[in-house]
Amino acid sequence: MYDVIIIGGGAAGLFAAANLKTEHAILLDHSHEVGKKLLITGSGQCNLTNTLPVEAFLSHFGNKQQRNFLLPALQNLTTKILYEWFEQRGFPLIVRADGKVFPKSLDAQDVRDFLVSHSMAHIRTNMHITAITNLHPGFRITTTDAAYDTRNLIIATGGMSYPRTGSDGSGYDLAKTLGHSIVPPKPALVALSIEEYPFKHLAGNSVRDAWVSLYHNEEKAAYEQRKGDVLFTHDGLSGPAILSCSRFVRKQDVIRLSLIGGANHHEAEEILLRALSAPKKLITTALKETGIISSLAQTLVDMAGIERDTTTATLDKTKRKALANLVSALPLRVSGSKGFQSAMVTSGGVALSEVNRKSMESNLNEGLFFCGEMLDYDGESGGYNLQAAFSTAYLAVQHIR
Repeated sequence: MYDVIIIGGGAAGLFAAANLKTEHAILLDHSHEVGKKLLITGSGQCNLTNTLPVEAFLSHFGNKQQRNFLLPALQNLTTKILYEWFEQRGFPLIVRADGKVFPKSLDAQDVRDFLVSHSMAHIRTNMHITAITNLHPGFRITTTDAAYDTRNLIIATGGMSYPRTGSDGSGYDLAKTLGHSIVPPKPALVALSIEEYPFKHLAGNSVRDAWVSLYHNEEKAAYEQRKGDVLFTHDGLSGPAILSCSRFVRKQDVIRLSLIGGANHHEAEEILLRALSAPKKLITTALKETGIISSLAQTLVDMAGIERDTTTATLDKTKRKALANLVSALPLRVSGSKGFQSAMVTSGGVALSEVNRKSMESNLNEGLFFCGEMLDYDGESGGYNLQAAFSTAYLAVQHIR
C-alpha cells in the first residue's frame, strides 16, 4: 500500500509531489506527458505568481466564498514563500515592474522540468483510471492495467480549460464517485464573441485602460464593472478587462465600453465634448487627440453617421451626442464565449463546502484531498491561479497522515 497517490500531473499535482515527505508514492496522469497546460501558461513564459500581499491577492478571485476558502492556503504558502521555495532550490526567478513573477529563463518548460526533477513520487503517464474505491481506511485506484492501494489520495486533475492539454474534466467524475458535488463548470478567463461585430478590421488593436460595464440584457444597472486593456479580435473582444469579466457574462448580455483610457462613462463623455469644442478640426482628429487610435476613430465616425470631412465647427448637436454615446458607452451584445478550448481557467468544480479549507481534505472521505483548479474557485490572470494551485497543493501535503 502506498502512502500517497496523486492523480493529475498539472501544476498542483507536480507541486504536491515535490513537497511530499515520503517516497512511497506515485503520481498518475492520463496524458503521455505531465504539465502540458503548465507549458502554455503566461504565453509560454509561466507567470508563477505576483508580489501582492495575501488580502490584496485574494481580491482577484471570484467571490467572497472563494476568498474565504483560499485564505488559509495563501497564508500558509504566501507569494513570498513560493518565491523563496524556488530560489532556495536553485531555480532563479525575476520580478517584473508590474509585480508579476516569472522564471529567469522566461521558459515554462524549465518550470515543468524542475518540478518533475524534484518529485518525491514516481510519475506514471498514460494511466487511465476506471474506478476509485474507498477502503475505509485508504483507497483503491483501478486503472485499465492494474490496481493500486493507498492510505491517502490527492486528486489534482484540473478543470476543463484547454482540454488538448489533458484538462478534460475527467476528475469531476472521480470526485462524484466519492460522493462529492460538482458546481457546473464553465469557461473563465476567455474571449467573448459579439453579435453584429463592427470591428473585424481592428483585430489585434487594443484600447488601454477602458472601462467595461456588464448588463443583463436591457437592465439599466450594470452588474459588473472592470477597468483594463481591451483587445479587438476578428469576431469579438479579449484582453485583461474582458477576460476578468468573462466568468460572469451570459449570452445576450450587453457590454458597454468607455473607450477613452482612464475615464468612466461620464468622464469619457466630458473629455470628448471638450475635444469637440476646439474649432475647425476634423472629427477623427479630435477623437485621436483623446487617445483613440486612428482606425477606431474613423469607424466610430462612420457608426455615428458623420461624414468624414465633417469638422468640429459643423458637427450638429444630434450627431455630437451620438458620437459621445459611442465613445463613452459603446454597446456590444455578447453572442457567447470562445469556450473551454480557449479558456485559461475553469469556473466551477468540486463544491468548496465539502472540503476543509484548513487542510484541503474532503469532509466526506478521510484521507482524500483536493487541490488546484478542480476546486470551485477561479482567479484573474496575473499569476493568481498558479499560486492558488501551489498553495492548495502545499497545504494538502502538510496534512497527509
